Amino acid sequence: MPRIIPIAAGFIIVYLFGLVLIAGRSLLIPIVIALLIWHFLNAINLAISKTPKIGKKIPAYLRFICTFLIVGLLMNILFRIISENVTDVINASARYQANIQSIINKLDSTLHIKTNIQLDYLFNDFAIQPILLNIYDVFTSITSSAVLIGLYVVFLFVEQHFFSAKMLALFPQTKHRKILQNILLHMIHDTQTYLGLKTFLSLITAFLSWIIMRFVGLDFAAFWALLIFFLNYIPNIGAIIATLFPSVLAIIQFQAWLPCLIISCGIVSIQFILGNFVEPRVLGQSLNLSPLVILVALAFWGAVWGVLGMFLSVPITVIMMIIFAHFDSTRPISVLLSQNGCIQKTYAKL
Repeated sequence: MPRIIPIAAGFIIVYLFGLVLIAGRSLLIPIVIALLIWHFLNAINLAISKTPKIGKKIPAYLRFICTFLIVGLLMNILFRIISENVTDVINASARYQANIQSIINKLDSTLHIKTNIQLDYLFNDFAIQPILLNIYDVFTSITSSAVLIGLYVVFLFVEQHFFSAKMLALFPQTKHRKILQNILLHMIHDTQTYLGLKTFLSLITAFLSWIIMRFVGLDFAAFWALLIFFLNYIPNIGAIIATLFPSVLAIIQFQAWLPCLIISCGIVSIQFILGNFVEPRVLGQSLNLSPLVILVALAFWGAVWGVLGMFLSVPITVIMMIIFAHFDSTRPISVLLSQNGCIQKTYAKL
């Protein structure tokens, strides 16, 4: 009986935690986005400080100015590509609708199959506009909360100067303070490693895919390359979705199979080579996450926080594994989350 009580308490805590995540998503999501931006800005600032010869000579305030200018430029390019291309795709949907009707007519004449497909009914069930608008809504919702997110980021930068003093006050004992510092350092290191390398590989994937789409002459190649870049952060299913959209558009635009085959085979080849050969080599065992755990985390966080949850599923799971590994009572959970059951020695209790 005594053993049942902790197990039941654990299930209750998990259930309540899930309820808080779902009910408080409107409050929590801006905070999480602000933490990511703050983390990203600190990473850029650190990279500038490590620039050979001149990095250490640049004053801290100049590094932060350069960091904000870089991020501002990237955000401007990002939203310009999204806003311009989404509008163009929606405006071109009538032309694509006519091309679909032409493809159906060709199938009728070639295969001698009578298709009583009403195109209006087809587009009511599956239309490109709602899909694109849903993607666009993700970015517009972030934009609508930009002021709140910006305030969070500013106050995080103000607070980070007092982190050390607060840790010293909260944990006067050296042993406890070292455990917390170890957890925080590994959380920062592993998330920066994953996000940095994933961003670099996503840029390569998007750029190579853009070259293929431009070579074929696909409409809105820059937009699809940007979509491939973001979808590459979603484990497993992101690559499938990233290949599906431009491949389907190629059939509709060109009304031929060859451009579709070139685009689909090209993007699949890029995803396969980078995902199965390059990424495991550069990331190595730094994450050490079970593939099954990644899929479960993807499904869970996607159900709780939608598309943003899918993007955050791997970093959140890595952070959970690091925290669990530092305590004897939760260390078995960390072992279950890992790929090979071997938790790094640096994660062990000091």
